[in-house]
Amino acid sequence: MKPLFLSLPMTIMNMVFMPMIFIIMVFMTTDLHAAELSAPVRKLNNTQITYQYTSGRSYHVKFEEAGVSYRYLTGSKPEKWWGPFPYKAFEVDAKVFMASWFEAGYGDYVTLLINFNNHLLYGSAIIEGKNVHFHGAKIIDVKQNP
Repeated sequence: MKPLFLSLPMTIMNMVFMPMIFIIMVFMTTDLHAAELSAPVRKLNNTQITYQYTSGRSYHVKFEEAGVSYRYLTGSKPEKWWGPFPYKAFEVDAKVFMASWFEAGYGDYVTLLINFNNHLLYGSAIIEGKNVHFHGAKIIDVKQNP
């Protein structure tokens, strides 16, 4: 004699058992991947980076405990420091960081992927809440104070 669930039509079995299997698999893989995520770090503190985007724009960024500040070197006021803005960062690989901050009052949300190994930086930003910036850059100079 067959067990009852084997005698059910295949569509009913699919409707009942397949979602349960999917849910179990999602919970199992979510726990596994969450354990692999990097914790936020403050390793960028006391670091200054000068970089130039492929668009020609250049910036000098400094990370401190108070936040991130920057100068827009190719803008109309290259000597003016903007910030500090509170930032968060992950070290996603050895000497590779993802940093992000929101510029309250301006509506700018900036994310940088900084690779000190190959001196490349990738920037993504929403400027004034409406314009998108998405460019790669070459890191020109790095200074780290103890």
